[in-house]
Amino acid sequence: MSKHSGNTLLVASLVLALGSARPSCGATYSAVAYMTGQNSQPIGIAEGVPGLFFVQASGTLIFSTTTQGATIIVASFPDPPYTVGSGPGAVAANGLLYSSISQTTGNGSGNIISMSSTAGSEDTYAAQNFAMIPLAGTLPGGKLFGLAYAFSNASYNIGTTDLSGNMTTLYQFPTTDRAIAPVYGSDGNYYGTAFTYGSQNGYFYKVTPSGSFTKVATLPFAGAGIVLQGTDGNFYGVQPTSAGCSNTGQHGAVYKMTPTGQFTTLHDFGLCGNAVVNSLIEGSDGKLYGAIQGNSALFSLTRSGTYKVEFKTDNGNTQGLCTCILTQGGDGIIYGTASGGGPGGYGVVFALNAGLPVPKPKAREFTPRSGAVGARVQIWGYNLLNASVTFDGVPATEVSNSGPNYVLATVPHGATTGPVTVATPGGASTTHASFTVK
Repeated sequence: MSKHSGNTLLVASLVLALGSARPSCGATYSAVAYMTGQNSQPIGIAEGVPGLFFVQASGTLIFSTTTQGATIIVASFPDPPYTVGSGPGAVAANGLLYSSISQTTGNGSGNIISMSSTAGSEDTYAAQNFAMIPLAGTLPGGKLFGLAYAFSNASYNIGTTDLSGNMTTLYQFPTTDRAIAPVYGSDGNYYGTAFTYGSQNGYFYKVTPSGSFTKVATLPFAGAGIVLQGTDGNFYGVQPTSAGCSNTGQHGAVYKMTPTGQFTTLHDFGLCGNAVVNSLIEGSDGKLYGAIQGNSALFSLTRSGTYKVEFKTDNGNTQGLCTCILTQGGDGIIYGTASGGGPGGYGVVFALNAGLPVPKPKAREFTPRSGAVGARVQIWGYNLLNASVTFDGVPATEVSNSGPNYVLATVPHGATTGPVTVATPGGASTTHASFTVK
């Protein structure tokens, strides 16, 4: 493991009061931080601790920013030869942000990297012949997963990595196919979209943890795009639009896919740049939220297809210009990155307050499944920031968070065998399984 020296420059940022905009719909848009030439073109955002986010920018660096706009470059890599994997990555069980870098010189190689929010804290793990593009999320037990590119045969793979940077592939797509970043399903399988080069139809797939592949459905459009699993168990995705504005071209759209492959178009965006959907997330109100590239609009979409523009840029000098990537913070506000716009045209980190509730926690798995008083239990799930924990109703003696996906809790005196409950400002969630007190 080698240590890179980090850039300790404190990047000037501005908290926007004058650039705020309140459209008639009631959502409030504001810039959190304006980018400079050093951290230009931000793309991708992940929350580390409440009120602090990691962002990838300029292709070769990752910076942190608070909701008040205090921005610091925490990791930077020389270009050439390095490129940071798509997006900043995910916060692991040890509290560090994990991402990836790759280089195409020679035969090509990739490295997993980790860092805290302190400048110069990055660690680079041993080079391998795979590159995670991107590192998509966390898993029960502490590993992370993503889409891995194999330099040896130019294939795309579903892969995992441990916290020492050792990558393992679960399934290799045919070299004729291009896959998009997978999601980890509520049933413990991986889901996503892919397409075969030259084909008029993409496909929706499932891959088990053991690497068994199933083509769930053939998609009624060419290419592949973003997909997520909603809290209702269905999958929601983006249909890419054809390049150009030909009347015969493929429209951009957002669709719903049931786990058995039933496809429904929820909203047709039409053609040209205004049909390019950059980002799609599910908000804590159950609606979908996304960003349109051509007119830099942020929208909401109900599961039944009711579409609404929440914000549209009207001043590129004070507001962001998409490509835009979104996430919902632990405070309920939607945060995002805009790769252009702002006073210098270098991009903006922004906030969209649509009045959404604080996300409800989802405690899914924990390990170990049994232990004595004083044992440390790792709980995995979603929206777990600012958590408290009880073991069958008895409060844990010590609780600590590692990003929004992990909580570490100590089994208290008086605990008895029973389920584990995680409570946050957004509500409470109880595991289906019971922890056995020895």
